[in-house]
Amino acid sequence: MKTSRELLKKAGILPKLRLGIKLPGGGVKSTGPHKVRVIEDKIIKKIESSTGKELEWVRYVVEEDSERKIYDTKLRDKVGGLSYLVQRFAEINEDEEVILEMKKQGIKNYIELTPTGHSSSIEVEEEQGYEDAE
Repeated sequence: MKTSRELLKKAGILPKLRLGIKLPGGGVKSTGPHKVRVIEDKIIKKIESSTGKELEWVRYVVEEDSERKIYDTKLRDKVGGLSYLVQRFAEINEDEEVILEMKKQGIKNYIELTPTGHSSSIEVEEEQGYEDAE
């Protein structure tokens, strides 16, 4: 809706970069490759819906088709180490373009991060949980 988008813009709320969409019967469907320019990252805190615990996440502000969007990922992996996706983003410079795409391998979804300046991609197991997928 046009009015709602304008209200979000006036409030300074950025839309989410959605790499997957929740399916009605369960599961997640990829929205395909997204070529984005990485603008900035920062640590935020979010309440995990399944446990109610506050966790640290990294929020990436990216630009896709001249529109700024946000993408959040957990800071830590399941064993408490630094998330592999965060480690891969650390290799990217601000204002660098990458392609992000959700892919499926067996029963697991993962995020493939491909810097546009490199020929090889980096595969990252997805730990987002899709609580904010539409």
